[in-house]
Amino acid sequence: MGKCFIGALVKATDVSAPTIRYYEALGLLKPIRRTRGGFRVYDETAIPMLKFIRHAQRLGFSLKEVRQVLRAWQRTAYPCETVREIAKQKLTQIDALLKRLMALRERLQTLAQSPEALDNSKPSPPCICHLVMDTPPLDEPLLPLPPDWDKTHKRRKKQRKKRQTERIPGLETD
Repeated sequence: MGKCFIGALVKATDVSAPTIRYYEALGLLKPIRRTRGGFRVYDETAIPMLKFIRHAQRLGFSLKEVRQVLRAWQRTAYPCETVREIAKQKLTQIDALLKRLMALRERLQTLAQSPEALDNSKPSPPCICHLVMDTPPLDEPLLPLPPDWDKTHKRRKKQRKKRQTERIPGLETD
């Protein structure tokens, strides 16, 4: 194929142009150069690289993990050990998730088969549904939150609030 522009990559890989630019911004893919007009020019390695990234994502690899694999490939030309380590970590995470899912399934099954569910009388406040309140929840969230969740959550909340106040004339905050 030789050298190509982003449009040819889109056609060859079915990955959108904005996604390709995003991968470039993350350092996962690099054009070999830009034309005078600013168009990105890619070489023949871009297509297998994009296919690898997408396939790894479908296997559950995050883009951060894909970057680890690509860096190992650039350093040693043999990234399979990195892939194995990430796969082992993923298996541990999946096993923990399956365990929590089975515990949740058991609780929901008990709740669904509860004879008290046949009582259609409206409960009095503050109880909305005694079945929910009588069923013990899981000790931890089904999916663990990322370590930086709180920071990200607060930042996004602040950004939303800022956008909302920008839309309301006369309501500016410092």
